Amino acid sequence: MKIVTINVPESYIEAINRLIGENGLYPSRSELIRCAVREFLLKELRLAKHIPDYNKSDVDDYDKEKFVRVPIVDSENKKTPVQEFKTYKIIKRLEF
Repeated sequence: MKIVTINVPESYIEAINRLIGENGLYPSRSELIRCAVREFLLKELRLAKHIPDYNKSDVDDYDKEKFVRVPIVDSENKKTPVQEFKTYKIIKRLEF
């Protein structure tokens, strides 16, 4: 796993702290955030099914600013390391 540092509003931290710990739904902040990111990615990818799928071989110059590679996980055997990726063209970047 990679370490990612993010800045979030204090109100998010307070909400996260309510959901973790001995009486919480999650054992740690990290696990809560991993679950939230996983759910977000699954939702976005379901919504993005209409976006054309590009194989890396189909793209002459694989430009990381224009394309994103997403790992394909075998839902039946989650212990198997990721061996395949799908490449999606970025059509719009969200600004926050």
